Amino acid sequence: MTKTSALAGAGATESRMVGVTSALATVCIWAGWLIATRYAMTSSFTAVDIGLLRFVVPFVLLSPIWIKKGIWPKGLSLVNGLLMMTGSGAVYTLMVASALQFVPASHVGILLPGVMAVWAVLIAIVLFGERPGRVRLTGYAAVIVGVLLLVALKPGGDASSDMLYGYGLVSAGSLMWACYTHAMRQSGLGALDAAAFVGFWSFVIIAIIALFTGSHIPDAPVGDVMMLLVTQGLLAGCVAVITYGLAVRHIGSTGASAFGAMTPALTAIGGVVLLGEEGNLALAAAVALVILGVMVASGVFRRVIR
Repeated sequence: MTKTSALAGAGATESRMVGVTSALATVCIWAGWLIATRYAMTSSFTAVDIGLLRFVVPFVLLSPIWIKKGIWPKGLSLVNGLLMMTGSGAVYTLMVASALQFVPASHVGILLPGVMAVWAVLIAIVLFGERPGRVRLTGYAAVIVGVLLLVALKPGGDASSDMLYGYGLVSAGSLMWACYTHAMRQSGLGALDAAAFVGFWSFVIIAIIALFTGSHIPDAPVGDVMMLLVTQGLLAGCVAVITYGLAVRHIGSTGASAFGAMTPALTAIGGVVLLGEEGNLALAAAVALVILGVMVASGVFRRVIR
């Protein structure tokens, strides 16, 4: 082996390690966000409080970007901009936070990525004429079975009307995130530019809503507020944007998506261990089916075989 090829091999290994580490960090942050939100929504916080703590950090930390590029980046269409603001911003956060008032984090961790994957492919088929192959369709079928299993077997106990309402909110939030994914892809914005754009407008929208609804943040324990600022604002709002971008750059979008499929498992484990949620074989089966389905649909197995 020549010195040049050895250096290239070492560089490839190092690049992959950066990608894998970044992907794992991103998945942990996503799972932590859901667990922290569930904790907050079952204590002294409201969905509006979650939104304020979620977006105030990127609003401030990413202000150099939106100050430099404007609060509406040049070339961003009105439709894509509104879909991005709705799909991952204030409305999405209020929707998911409200759902977590009624639904365990372990369930939401399964439903969000699973239902989002199905919505994303439906949008691609209807609007962009995409025709997924049999392997991908098999993956989406596994996701649907996993989600139906979660609802039908009620692994967290009897499904009350409130829980079903929460499932509906999660499904709507998944549709929003799927729309954001497609709009982000067409916008031409980089990850940080998109985070700054969404962070600015989301904080403005949430702040206006808070003027009418009020906030419980001043009366909440300082430790809880700081925990949410870190998990919601700093980690989910800023750090995850960077780590996911690094993961895509070093191991590709397929590899990053495959790691993202781990979110249901980590959220379920965190919900059971940290929040005392019920865990059983039905929950484990739903987690396994959604993870397998998302990975198959992402094409990661085809890439490995090749």
